[in-house]
Amino acid sequence: MYILIAEDDEQIANSLRKNFAEDGNPVMIAKDGEEAIHFLNSISFDVALLDWRMPKVSGIEVCRYIRESGNKVPVILLTALSQVKNKVEALNLGADDYITKPFSFDELTARINAIVRRYQSSTNELIFNDITLDLISRRVKSPRGEIYLSGKEFDLLKYFILHKGTIMSKENICKEVWSMNFIPSTNIIEATVKNLRKKLEDDSGKNLIKSIYGEGYLFITE
Repeated sequence: MYILIAEDDEQIANSLRKNFAEDGNPVMIAKDGEEAIHFLNSISFDVALLDWRMPKVSGIEVCRYIRESGNKVPVILLTALSQVKNKVEALNLGADDYITKPFSFDELTARINAIVRRYQSSTNELIFNDITLDLISRRVKSPRGEIYLSGKEFDLLKYFILHKGTIMSKENICKEVWSMNFIPSTNIIEATVKNLRKKLEDDSGKNLIKSIYGEGYLFITE
């Protein structure tokens, strides 16, 4: 997952980044609400963690902005405020969850996973940067036109997007995309990755799929 942390407490932000990185999740840190809005306008995140009290623009106002702009990214507010009225306000403004400081990283991770699962099961689209996957028609579109993929190329792109920013082993790709518990003797995986990489590069001009020697593949987040 690609996670936005909007938190002006540098110690908390860096601690969260370290823990998420150890779990293989890349993080972008915004030091205030204004910077958070800038990142949200230019980057596609899987979840946004917003500190309620931040300089320039508060977390609750960032949450309001996110929903009023039509951004559906899952939002969790982090705050020392514990009154029920604060939680009600956050949820009414479109936050998906609310966690009170201090909190354990394990609890935060569990809440993030639950929210992301709910979000993914309730949407018919998967979006990465300016690429949109229609999960019903299984078509891929970008501002430059439709990207024509085979069935397995579509499944592979979906898997890559859901695991972007993390190294995906061939073993896991075989299991999750081809439903095989072994690596085949043919080069079917390499060939499918190569075809998908070329089609994405032809569309965007960018090589989004990196081969990591001896480990697998990395779908880059930027």
